[in-house]
Amino acid sequence: MKHLCLLLIVALSALLGRAEERSFSIVFGAETPSSTSLKNDNFTSAVSSGKSYIKGVTSVVAVFPEADAIRLSSNKTDGKFNIALTDEASVAATRIEVKARRYDNQRDADAYIVLNGETIYIPEVTESDYSLSLPSASSRKLTNLIVDADRRVYIHSITVYYDSAAGDVEPELETVATPVIVPGGGTVSYGTNVSMSCATEGAVIYYTIDGAEPTSAATVYSEPFAVFSDMSVKAFAVKEGMNPSEMAVANLKVRNSEASLTAEFDFGNPASLNPSVEAPAQKEFVSLDGRTFTDGDVAVSFTAAGDGNHVRLYHSYDAGIDVRVYDGESVTVRSLNPNMTLLSTEFEMSLSGGSTGSSDVNFVPSTGDYEWLTNTWTAPADESVSEVVLTSSMQSRFSALRVTLQRTMGIEGIENDHDERAAYYTLQGLRVSQPGKGIYIRVTPTKAEKVIIRP
Repeated sequence: MKHLCLLLIVALSALLGRAEERSFSIVFGAETPSSTSLKNDNFTSAVSSGKSYIKGVTSVVAVFPEADAIRLSSNKTDGKFNIALTDEASVAATRIEVKARRYDNQRDADAYIVLNGETIYIPEVTESDYSLSLPSASSRKLTNLIVDADRRVYIHSITVYYDSAAGDVEPELETVATPVIVPGGGTVSYGTNVSMSCATEGAVIYYTIDGAEPTSAATVYSEPFAVFSDMSVKAFAVKEGMNPSEMAVANLKVRNSEASLTAEFDFGNPASLNPSVEAPAQKEFVSLDGRTFTDGDVAVSFTAAGDGNHVRLYHSYDAGIDVRVYDGESVTVRSLNPNMTLLSTEFEMSLSGGSTGSSDVNFVPSTGDYEWLTNTWTAPADESVSEVVLTSSMQSRFSALRVTLQRTMGIEGIENDHDERAAYYTLQGLRVSQPGKGIYIRVTPTKAEKVIIRP
């Protein structure tokens, strides 16, 4: 009996003390792909997650940032880098897994990676997982990831596996996307609506309007609100299991009722935009897909139909910086003020192509008319338009655009039809959820009009 109890105790101790395999990953991917090699001090700009495991980077040669990877080697130079791991991530590794593939070129068919002195061959162009086993003795703690590439290869991620008996590496939490406030700042008209959004699905936005930094005790954003006085809107977003976002700020100044009814967007000078954009280097670009810019009561948004790179802010040698919207991609122009509708949008054609005249601006509008000779969209004479979607035909290149608004004119009498698509505002710009008898501004996705609600 004693022997049986002893065996049970030994078995239980072995079970409780059994080490579990754990892992941490360094995943690569850059916001802006580039044909310029990374350096020691900016290497982590091409790390999409796992930066907290990196203590430092040295010996970076011919490593180029891609959207979901890093590319090692050029057609002339082999690539390499050395990542020093933090003390926390310096574990007794049992194996390392590299997610990689070689360049789609028969010249690079013999590509391989040397990782910490061990060779990983990459025989296929298709993306594959390659594993490398390392000793797990505590005397062989992994302190560096030293990578050399022969020929051109893409590395998507490096995952280090280890036994939990030697400790545990805290997982790196993703960060919630910074909220977007529209308008993003500047001068707006009395009664302008302020809206907020967050690209992280399920995130909750907290905001303040008195300039104070928001906390989880601040107001939860649920719907747009009107601005009637100067204010500083600050917001951040949270989601369980993620780090909170960075704070977004929109400083708004309310203009008087007699202010100009025009808005201008100079894309040739990205620093003047709201929000501003860092100018791309020559022959480089910044994707505009999903971005919104505001000026006064007007917002201009860009939407790509494909991978997002075909709506871009491009820096050419002959034309400087301009916007390029390819066939099927769109530009949306909308009024942010229920008291104002769109009258026209005039595009300034890019100088791209020099004397060859290769530049063009041609859109198919969702409503109204687009005049190719004057590069101008105009609203229908018998319709009040609060938003227009302009879809590019072929490739449109422009350096600036000017939007002209008009105040809502006339009063149309209607019965309250409880249209769920319509939003109602008082003449002072205050939104009303259940309008009764009276005069209101009625806004639908395509039209803004002054109406009288009959009983």
